[in-house]
Amino acid sequence: MGILDIRKDAIYFDGSNTTNRILDVLEKERPKIICIDELDKMAKTFQNQLLNFMESGHVKVDQQKKSYDFTINGAKMFATANELNRLSKPLQSRFRKLFLRRYTEEQFIQVSSKVLPKILENLARYIGATVYRNQGDIRDVISIGKLVRRSDGPNDVKQLIITFLKYGEEKE
Repeated sequence: MGILDIRKDAIYFDGSNTTNRILDVLEKERPKIICIDELDKMAKTFQNQLLNFMESGHVKVDQQKKSYDFTINGAKMFATANELNRLSKPLQSRFRKLFLRRYTEEQFIQVSSKVLPKILENLARYIGATVYRNQGDIRDVISIGKLVRRSDGPNDVKQLIITFLKYGEEKE
């Protein structure tokens, strides 16, 4: 997804964006709400710069090709992370931690249908239900969905799921 405008005074960043790209957008837009998805995937140096920004609202960074020196007063920061241990304790302390419950089966099936828009509804629901019952996550649904062909019927999809679950990544 990259960078997305959520509303006029808010900005969304995917953790895979480069530091320069994020800083360019922050400097130009000066948003009041900043959302970062998968903060734990960002470089430690950027996490440290983010910590400084959260403390002061000021960004002063010298990159190889560009220097940044600007302030955003009163910005609110929201972030997601899959692995908290990849964030420093000081950075963690700047956020209120919320732990989301696992989807119910019906919620998981509904999300599966939404992330598989090119697959027939009944097949998307079948994939979602089967993955859910095997303790998979939505990324498994997406991976399986990428392998389904338009001509595949329920038996083809069933075989694909069985193979994926049997030989896919080991779950911890």
